[in-house]
Amino acid sequence: MSQGFDVESKALRAYARGTKSDIERIEKIRGKIDQLDLPAGTFGKLPQSDELKSDYDEKRRKSLKDLRDAGDTLEDIIEAIKETADAYDRNEDAVAEEFKGY
Repeated sequence: MSQGFDVESKALRAYARGTKSDIERIEKIRGKIDQLDLPAGTFGKLPQSDELKSDYDEKRRKSLKDLRDAGDTLEDIIEAIKETADAYDRNEDAVAEEFKGY
């Protein structure tokens, strides 16, 4: 590669494969949080208890969304890494073909 850079596409692909387990962990965490749906009255009978339950529900919903977004972002990163590795390989193949016979 130019300017002293050498890209190991196998290493990029290995990283992408390894990141899949991070997505699986995020999904497991989402599943556990999703199960934490508390029934009305969990925090008691006082009016403040309803507010506390409402706050809990909102934080739970936001957490689930944030974790979904994190998983989606990691999926996008994995795809971009694979595409980058493929692009480097195509470039290297094209350069090798160009210089074949010199």
